[in-house]
Amino acid sequence: MNPLDWDLIDGPAPALFAVVGGIALLWLVAGRRRFLVRAVLPALAIGAVGGLVVWFVTEKVLNSWGAPQPAWFYLLGGLGIAGVVLAVAKVRASPRWWQRCLAVVAPIVVLAAVAAGVNAYYGSYPTLGAATGGSAVPDLGAVRTPADAEAGPLSTLADWTPPADMPATGKVYRTTIPGTVSGVKAGPAYVYLPPAYLSATPASVPVLVLIHGDPGGPEDWITGGQLPTVMDSYAAAHKGLAPIVVLPDATASTGPTPSLCLDSNYGRAGTYLSTDVPNWVKDTLKAGTDAKTDWAIGGFSYGGTCSLTLATGHPDAYPTFLDISGEDKPTIGAGQDALIAGYFSGDATAFAAQNPLDVITTRTLAGTAGVITVGADDTFYRPQGEKVAAAMKQAKVDVRLQTVPGGHTWEAWKAGLQDNLDWLMQRYGVVPG
Repeated sequence: MNPLDWDLIDGPAPALFAVVGGIALLWLVAGRRRFLVRAVLPALAIGAVGGLVVWFVTEKVLNSWGAPQPAWFYLLGGLGIAGVVLAVAKVRASPRWWQRCLAVVAPIVVLAAVAAGVNAYYGSYPTLGAATGGSAVPDLGAVRTPADAEAGPLSTLADWTPPADMPATGKVYRTTIPGTVSGVKAGPAYVYLPPAYLSATPASVPVLVLIHGDPGGPEDWITGGQLPTVMDSYAAAHKGLAPIVVLPDATASTGPTPSLCLDSNYGRAGTYLSTDVPNWVKDTLKAGTDAKTDWAIGGFSYGGTCSLTLATGHPDAYPTFLDISGEDKPTIGAGQDALIAGYFSGDATAFAAQNPLDVITTRTLAGTAGVITVGADDTFYRPQGEKVAAAMKQAKVDVRLQTVPGGHTWEAWKAGLQDNLDWLMQRYGVVPG
């Protein structure tokens, strides 16, 4: 087995890291009574204070995570800090060279165990390859020319016959999507091309734009979301047919905070995602050119909020949406008043014009449909998703609410996509409903 394929979530790796990290910490703690009093107790105290400081700064001051994190998250962090402090004391107290070497290695092992425990909870890096960067993603380049791709109606499961040269799996490419209309200067984007699109006589396939979370980037869908595996598995069961998946940079902003996928003082991100991204796909990949029903938008957490914002604000671009663990409105850590002041110069009406739950009270979204998924254990985002679903139904928007296993982690986010691929393909008209 390739070491890069080692499972860091469900395999024995998390337990192994915990055991080895525990042994390393115990070795750092071990010593005579004088060492325990002068080094261990102060180190533990520093670790406890450090964990509290990290909690206060990240959750109360910066709201870095967007939601409260479990207490053990900061307990592990405190142990990591204590391990580093103990290592300094151990180096000074150790008379032998090999003990000093161990004292340098031990805190690294402790920190690795802490990182492995946090990763096992969130599921951000499911394998060692994902955690270390894995294999390089090739640049998109000239994958398609106008003569190569279909420009007509989507191929359907009933009328598509896979050609002999169709590859068994799809491919992921790295690219840049320019802000031609919006002026947005976005970072790298990624594109998944399904097997049916990669044959010499490609199928005409739909387009799914997926938005990442914040903090984070488009590559998170590839690592934590295991997008290539999820899409290849679906394609294998459907004659190679699956959507082209576009993963744009959705946090590009001219301000100090993310764009929130809005047109605001901090850039025209709403225009970028609803106009520039589709135009680029149509021009470069010759996909999504037949009808607006060829398109869908989705995302998790911050990206879920973005998908809702774009679907309600730009229904002609995205008549289908997948809101995975999103919020009930665009938000920033500093609060709603700070958002309106910074993004809209204090104009609450300008914010309301793009805020999804305000938009649905002023316009009819006939033809729009969406799925809102919430994690069963997500006590912070689940109530917001339920609020959005209730408001959308009251506004006569075709939505369905789903509860999936997990909290605000990849367990829930991955399921939100994987469990709804059939629904998406039915909405596109590719598979029968």
